[in-house]
Amino acid sequence: MSQPTVQPSDQVTEVFTKIGPIISSRLRVIQETVNMNVPTFIVGAPSDQATLIQLRREVEDLGYTMIVRNYHGQGELSINVVPKFVPPKADLRWNVGLFLATAATVFISGYLFFGGVVGGFEYLGTLFGILVTHEASHFFMSRRHRVAATLPYFIPSIPPIGTFGAVIKAREPFKDRNQLLDIGLAGPLGGFAVAVVATFVGIFTSPLIPLQEASHLSSLPFTPLLMYLVTMVYVPANRVITLNAIAFAAWVGLIVTFLNALPTAQLDGGHVLRSIVGQRLHSSISLIVGLAVIGLGVAVNPGFLLMGFLMLFLSYMGHPGPLDDYTKVSKNRFVLYALWVVLLVLSLPI
Repeated sequence: MSQPTVQPSDQVTEVFTKIGPIISSRLRVIQETVNMNVPTFIVGAPSDQATLIQLRREVEDLGYTMIVRNYHGQGELSINVVPKFVPPKADLRWNVGLFLATAATVFISGYLFFGGVVGGFEYLGTLFGILVTHEASHFFMSRRHRVAATLPYFIPSIPPIGTFGAVIKAREPFKDRNQLLDIGLAGPLGGFAVAVVATFVGIFTSPLIPLQEASHLSSLPFTPLLMYLVTMVYVPANRVITLNAIAFAAWVGLIVTFLNALPTAQLDGGHVLRSIVGQRLHSSISLIVGLAVIGLGVAVNPGFLLMGFLMLFLSYMGHPGPLDDYTKVSKNRFVLYALWVVLLVLSLPI
């Protein structure tokens, strides 16, 4: 049975009669107005952020969402009250199709470069272990915060890597900066943890050959710092390591993690950055990082160029920020910023 459509004027009246008293009971209301048919409350900023969080939950229970921004005056906020967002129905056909296509291209890459079927499955299992853990971490953290999200979209590519990674999309806006931080950082941390294990397993199981027999081998254009440190300790000076399928998958996983965790645009690191800073500073830092990656592509390897230009494009689109852009990240989450820095340093390509 369908519900009758509520006219915009009825929505405005309902907000002022139902939501207005709740807001005024918790905050000092300076002005009530209607901006482009959206009820808006200009209020004094609360002394305790928990007040705003509790208020937002009460408003959501009544079927509405608050969009909170700093107002022009010092210590004042604007609160736009809009109907609660209803996520569209997900279509899983693309997710399944891209997953199977990427699994095929990754397996073919391992098959061609690492000794047939066994190498194909080792490469597929290791790289997908990193990528799936990354995306699953996003997905389950989104579920924990009750933010609707898609299943991952895997992106196939030609060998030798076989994939450009995967993405997961939030199907509704983030409510506050805590969600931006938790959901944005969950993926890189999860994938990085698996990549660390794969790095040690891969390095310790890769063959070592005498230095004089390695002249015909081509070296990788760069090495993640973690992998460099492990090989420096493990590999004797008169030996050269030839990466097996597991180690190469770890190499790919660390590079993908590094790029995704960079503080730019709407990548994972961009969400983390936006949880700290405002929109203007976020745009400036995103632009600088995008240009730096392009410079890396010119100076080190052309493979970075595509990612750099993509970052610039996404930076131009900007970051909408959370619905509540006033409430700061809770103090007990600042350890996550330290983990973010450690992750970026250890996966840094050198």
